[in-house]
Amino acid sequence: MIKLENITFKYDKIIIDGINLNIQKSKVTFIIGANGSGKSTLANIISGLLYPVSGKLSIDDITINKKTDNKLIRNKVGIVFQNPSNQIIFSKVYDDIKFTLENMKIEKTLIPEIIKDSLKKVNMENFMNTNPYELSGGEQQRIAIASQLSLNPDYLIFDEATSMIDINGKQAIYKLINSLKKKMGIIFITNNMDELIYADEIVIIDNHKTYKYEINDILNDNTILTKHNLQIPFIFKLATTLKINNIDDLNEKSILERIKKYG
Repeated sequence: MIKLENITFKYDKIIIDGINLNIQKSKVTFIIGANGSGKSTLANIISGLLYPVSGKLSIDDITINKKTDNKLIRNKVGIVFQNPSNQIIFSKVYDDIKFTLENMKIEKTLIPEIIKDSLKKVNMENFMNTNPYELSGGEQQRIAIASQLSLNPDYLIFDEATSMIDINGKQAIYKLINSLKKKMGIIFITNNMDELIYADEIVIIDNHKTYKYEINDILNDNTILTKHNLQIPFIFKLATTLKINNIDDLNEKSILERIKKYG
């Protein structure tokens, strides 16, 4: 479990103020909020890229602070950013992931099999010797994910990782997330409210504080989103309309399951 206790962070002004939050494994936790609310800041704190000015962060009972070994943090939490090309360095997929592993001082004899396995997890094993700059945005993003999976983290953060890829690329990421959550905790940051159907739980950042809800809470009460000045996703509106009109006699959950499967 990732546990944040009374975490505060500020630049020239307070971004996050005394938040308390638990994030569990085997769940997809979405973090949403208005632009500038501190979503990426929170992700960077959890991943050890930023340190709070006060409070305590622990991951699986290990306290994380400025003295914590970076290798330990990277083995615990991986992060995938918005623009996949910013995470690509080399002109061959294999070399790009190899660089990540070598930086973490992974035993050289283990590297080839780790790379093969991580690419297989994202259905990109046939692109090992491909120039990543010749791939689509969605394929590049899967390579970036494979690079993080090669370190076998317990948690993986997606920081607006679908915002720059097309619908086919998005769908591939959604399916991947659903499979990954069986073995790790997934933290998904987004400004696209229609993506909420893929969440198990939702954390809203509003006025420097966090508010946590189960997905069913929001399905049953859309005013939760409007209370935090957030738009109700079109898909949620559709599910509600279908239910009101007794179309196929489906409830919101079963409607959304069908949309997730075929959408």
